[in-house]
Amino acid sequence: MDELELARHRFPDGAEVTGRVSSIPRPGVIGLFVDLPYGMVGFADVVNLPFSEAEWPPVGTITTFEVLQHRLGQVRLFPLDPRFRRSDAPPLGMSAAEWDAHKITYPVGSVVEGEVGVVYPANREYGVRYGDAWAWFGWSEEPPAVGEIAEYRVVRHLDTTRRTLLEPARETGGSAAPPS
Repeated sequence: MDELELARHRFPDGAEVTGRVSSIPRPGVIGLFVDLPYGMVGFADVVNLPFSEAEWPPVGTITTFEVLQHRLGQVRLFPLDPRFRRSDAPPLGMSAAEWDAHKITYPVGSVVEGEVGVVYPANREYGVRYGDAWAWFGWSEEPPAVGEIAEYRVVRHLDTTRRTLLEPARETGGSAAPPS
């Protein structure tokens, strides 16, 4: 298991993780780094933090995050404490009413048809479009092909980031990262 697979295993997409803010390079420019368990590094991007860097959690702050994505050497994070995140718009751009409708349309346990729309080899990730939404997966062996259509099961709704976690309803060309 390489570093990327290990990070996906230890910190699955959508998981809540506690970490300590370790550094804020060039404050207000890119985001902040977070020390995570197992010696792993997390990163909260500036687009998810308050506009004013004075409202960012200072170095040493221990707080919780939702795992958004995995990159080689880095777990991408979304602050769960409302004080430490941007409040002007939800991450997916869905209003509360749109999010509620999405959850009704795609209830946990339902099966949806999705099409692979994009593949990112650098972090072994691919995006699947279903209806008007996207879900993201990691692969460890061979990536699926853009245009591949498969069935996916709704595993969980993440209300803070307004994302839906899916898993392949049966084995596909790619190997999905384990959902939380």
